[in-house]
Amino acid sequence: MATLKDVAALAGVSMSTAGAAIRGEDIVKPVTRDKVLAAAKQLGYSPNLSARFLKKGRTGSIAALIPSITHPYYANLVAAISKAAGKRHLRTLIMQTGYNMDTETDIVKQINSAVCDGLILNASNVDDRHLKAMLGNHPTVLLNYQVDDPLFDNVLPPLSRGAASFGYLAGRGYRHACIVGGHPLDKLTDDPGGRSPAIRYTVAAMKDSGLGDEHDFVECNWETTSAIAAAHRLCETDADGTRMVDRYDVFYCMNDLIAYGLIRGFHDEGVRVPQDKAVFGNDGIYAYGEQFTVPTLSTMALDYDDTAEKALDMLVDQIEHPDVQREPRVERGRSCLVIGESA
Repeated sequence: MATLKDVAALAGVSMSTAGAAIRGEDIVKPVTRDKVLAAAKQLGYSPNLSARFLKKGRTGSIAALIPSITHPYYANLVAAISKAAGKRHLRTLIMQTGYNMDTETDIVKQINSAVCDGLILNASNVDDRHLKAMLGNHPTVLLNYQVDDPLFDNVLPPLSRGAASFGYLAGRGYRHACIVGGHPLDKLTDDPGGRSPAIRYTVAAMKDSGLGDEHDFVECNWETTSAIAAAHRLCETDADGTRMVDRYDVFYCMNDLIAYGLIRGFHDEGVRVPQDKAVFGNDGIYAYGEQFTVPTLSTMALDYDDTAEKALDMLVDQIEHPDVQREPRVERGRSCLVIGESA
């Protein structure tokens, strides 16, 4: 079996340079790195990552804790996290909470240095002070946990995506919008790790655009079945002979699953998208592959890879420098407008 010493000899470099090249460190010149990698390939050399991590007292693994592995948003997110971790020679353990606070608490209590080197936790149902008490100084990055004084490093959604979405819709000539998904402002709870902050930002962005206000809102759960039912309700005829659907020319959905459900429900009622009404999504769960729906969905797509890279950068920094004391850092992910046929 080939060793690092064999690779270094064939490439004509020192063992330290060969090791740095294989680890992908920036101190190695590209031409030298290519020479070392070619030698490793020729010899069939594979680094013993387990031994390397054991020497450092680490597992070589991180954990990603999400509500559901079957939800397309979270599936995209953990795929991006796994890819970003792999680039750093880390394995990813995926755990799901089922949107259950007790399950999340039980899993977090079991997280320690023997299980994984660090944790990425999305949209926690547990108060961050309680999380801190359970996790201590274990390297941790939260996703989508919005508080004024964070206790953990955090990657938040892009702040401008609501304004960009409604700016696009206003520019397309739509005059009256309605938000679909979640609870209206007067029913929101204080859940910084949940969906309330996203709804507040979205309502504010719609008001700023002049396309509507907090009363232009249809309540439903964050999935297709509930959105289909919401579309049916929108098309019901009131006692005065009017329909709520006819007040609006565009519907902004809090996620893409709601948008797909709304389009299906409108179809059931004979309302055509985009000919009669426009529908706009948010998240971009299928935006980076070939869109397969009719019509294709216009949406504000999260850059999942960018979010994952920012989370891994902060997590690895915590893992590599456990004794460094610093204020919690907050990064913002990126998003991009995907123009489909629906709006």
